[in-house]
Amino acid sequence: MTTRTIPLSDPEPRLSDLADRANEFLERFILTREGEARAVLLSAQDFDGLLETLEILSDSELVRRLVTAEAELTHGGGRSLDEVREGIRSGRGSTLQSEWR
Repeated sequence: MTTRTIPLSDPEPRLSDLADRANEFLERFILTREGEARAVLLSAQDFDGLLETLEILSDSELVRRLVTAEAELTHGGGRSLDEVREGIRSGRGSTLQSEWR
C-alpha cells in the first residue's frame, strides 16, 4: 500500500485511472493544489476500514474489552480455536464467554 501526492494541475493521470489503481492495488493519492493537500483518493475498501476503525475507537467499552483481551492473551490467557469451536458445538458458547470476563 503506497501513498502518492499528485498535483490537481497535472493533466495525467486521469481520475478514473487513479480510482482503478486505488481499488486494484490499494494505492492512496493525496491531491494537492499549490502544494496544499485538498483531497484524498482511496479505495472504498480502505474507506470502509477507516469508518469501522473510527466506530470501534469511539466505543470506549469495546476498546477497554479489546485492551483487556489483548493483555490476557499476552499472559497466556484465552482459548484456542479448537476450544471455542467445541464450546459452540456443545452449546457452551455463552458459558465460555462469561468465563472470559
